Amino acid sequence: MSQEVFDVVIVGGGPSGMSAAFELRDRKILLLEKSDRLGGRLYSLPRGDYWMNLGGHLLPGPGSRIRTMVASLGLDVIKIPGNKFGLYFGGKVYSPKSVSTLPFLLPLTFAERLSLIAVGLRLKRAVASWKTQIAVRPGEAEQARRARLSAFLGHISLRDLIKSPAKRIDEIFKSTARRAAAELDDQAAGVGVSLFGVVWSSGEGGLSVNLNGGSGRLGMEMARLLQDRVIYSASVQSVEKAQGNLRITYQKNGAKRTVIARQAIIAVPALAAAEMTADIPEDVAATLRSVRYGAFPTMAVLTNETEPMPWDHLYAVTTPDASFDMLFNHGNPLRTDAAVRKPGGSLMVYAGGKPADELMKLSDDEIRERYLNDLYKIYPQLRSIIAETIVQRWFPGNTYRAPNFVFDPMLTYCQRRDVDIHFAGDYFADIGTMETAAATGFEAALRARVRLEERDSNGRPALSP
Repeated sequence: MSQEVFDVVIVGGGPSGMSAAFELRDRKILLLEKSDRLGGRLYSLPRGDYWMNLGGHLLPGPGSRIRTMVASLGLDVIKIPGNKFGLYFGGKVYSPKSVSTLPFLLPLTFAERLSLIAVGLRLKRAVASWKTQIAVRPGEAEQARRARLSAFLGHISLRDLIKSPAKRIDEIFKSTARRAAAELDDQAAGVGVSLFGVVWSSGEGGLSVNLNGGSGRLGMEMARLLQDRVIYSASVQSVEKAQGNLRITYQKNGAKRTVIARQAIIAVPALAAAEMTADIPEDVAATLRSVRYGAFPTMAVLTNETEPMPWDHLYAVTTPDASFDMLFNHGNPLRTDAAVRKPGGSLMVYAGGKPADELMKLSDDEIRERYLNDLYKIYPQLRSIIAETIVQRWFPGNTYRAPNFVFDPMLTYCQRRDVDIHFAGDYFADIGTMETAAATGFEAALRARVRLEERDSNGRPALSP
């Protein structure tokens, strides 16, 4: 008996895979997801008026692929009114209106103050150049734009750019740079500069909103849309050519299964993509194997506070003096002047880089204890109001570019018209973001659609132009 043939099989249900499935929802598709849910690192759990966030949470601006899906699915976004530049330093939380005022607010020696100003000016100039680089140029293809951005400060490390500031100043930038899940020496300067650029520009329409109800709602609504076109707990073993089509082999409940597809979109982390795909050029496979990822151990914290708290006006705090690098207040978007302050709240912390690697060796209880001890130091009020905590381990976590990393083979592969296996993921950019993941999923879906239409019209595989 002949096996059912799908137009497109999508491997992976994170932002890339969801975006591809959304674009191809009019075709005969199947999405294979390794876990029991869609969303990838967009993961949150509802808790009454709040939600516990365990992964990505900052949404890009209007016109982005993520926002298009959010609006199409009838979901709402809420603005983040709180300060994103908070800093825990010397036993106190500072919340400047602008990062440029930090050198004059922090208790620093004269030498430290000069050191902070020097690094800040260096980064400010680099961010200005980055903004010029990211601007869309008339007639430029997205693949060419990505290649150009990859070359921006890609030949040196972020450490080379900021040099060696005073020790306490260095700790601030180490902690901030770990948003990229890597240390200053390990990430290309372009990675760190883009990170600072995105955060510093967050008031200009990007990364200034949350998904109302938590980021996990996107995966939940997409699951409702796709329904039985998703197979969960499906661990894909191989994607290979088979008699003019593709055979995808996966395991579910201990049993090996196969499906046949005319096209496949591989929307999983690069390392897994390299392991499962056959019949791709060796330089593309080698590029996938060379992509770097860092760990992210996070902890969501649900509180039962009943009155205003000193963190209400903050959304993000960098914490160089703690076991975690960042503290987020996910109750902040609900703390508007016009809103009634309901009881409760929600926080999240995470570590990146080398501290994250060390924490990943510990048990969940040990991670929880370390995180809570430092939370109590920063905000002693938390000791009596924590209702629930959840530790979440992310590996692969965020992806980042190492100095001198070359991504050209993948970009060249994506421009070919004679391939049936397409790739998408956050690793297509210097630093992994949900928007890069979603945008490349959309682009992969368009390539698969064109390929299907060409094969339908010709009755045979399309040739390279």
